[in-house]
Amino acid sequence: MHSSNPNRCEYCARLIYKNISGRYKLCSLRCKNYFRRYKANNELEKIIFQNISKGWNQINTIFSLVHFVDKFEFISAVGRMVHFDNTLKTKSKDELSMRSYISKVKK
Repeated sequence: MHSSNPNRCEYCARLIYKNISGRYKLCSLRCKNYFRRYKANNELEKIIFQNISKGWNQINTIFSLVHFVDKFEFISAVGRMVHFDNTLKTKSKDELSMRSYISKVKK
């Protein structure tokens, strides 16, 4: 699926310390359960990208605009967009949190 970054979970894009799946790179049972319904998240990624304004945006602010999804699913979609799709960038090199700042990548 996402082979460009081999040390990250394929669902949430966090660093993998222990792989719990033999076929995919997944870091937890929660990721494994969410990974099964991954196709619905493409719509979520489009909505996130549309709600980001120019400049740096805090993830918590963007999350307040999206009401139909839980925080884990939301932060996982943002992580995939930052680490795998390269459509977003982050200000810091740390793991993503709700207080992290993100912006669109200029083409």
